[in-house]
Amino acid sequence: QGSTLDEVEKFTYLGDCIARDGNVEEDINARLGKAAAVFRHLNNIWSSKTLNLDIKIRLYTTIVLPTAIYASETWKMTVKHAAKLDTFHQRCLRRILKVTWKDHVTNEEILRRTGQRRLRDSIAERRLKFAGHILRTSCTRPARTAFMWRPADGKRKRGRPRRTWRDTVRDDLRARGETWEDAPLLAADRRRWLCIVARCSTGIGGA
Repeated sequence: QGSTLDEVEKFTYLGDCIARDGNVEEDINARLGKAAAVFRHLNNIWSSKTLNLDIKIRLYTTIVLPTAIYASETWKMTVKHAAKLDTFHQRCLRRILKVTWKDHVTNEEILRRTGQRRLRDSIAERRLKFAGHILRTSCTRPARTAFMWRPADGKRKRGRPRRTWRDTVRDDLRARGETWEDAPLLAADRRRWLCIVARCSTGIGGA
């Protein structure tokens, strides 16, 4: 009590880098940097000739991927962010398969051989699950209030408005044939909402 708190542009909380302006670029870079370090630490596993592909993929999905997408359900996503995440995913999978870009194997084929999906689709699934949870909470809960809040009418600064997490969720829904306006009603029906979330697993509607 009576202490002074410093005002900062960003800080790390529970491993998540939180920026004052809501930008997730630095957080994504930090997560991918940590995941890349974990992946390199397991190089002897990826190069092993005694371990089969199934075991390697299981290790990758249980150790490396969780490091890369920690707290990703709270990220607002752009095309640039999605491409960066997918590129990291593909680079790791190609290393595990010992496939180089010179082999002219498509990204789709890499995913098929490893039984994986695009990283952006995995994150979209997590994000929609999280959004559904928020939408089912009481209207008086802070998270629900912040999620549904709309700025008052008036003048705004010149230039393109900053993209928000709600914009990303809105795009997730639109890509899967649903609308933001119907989101609260859809989320109230857990089974129906899970059907929407399941479309992320198949890549349906993914950007």
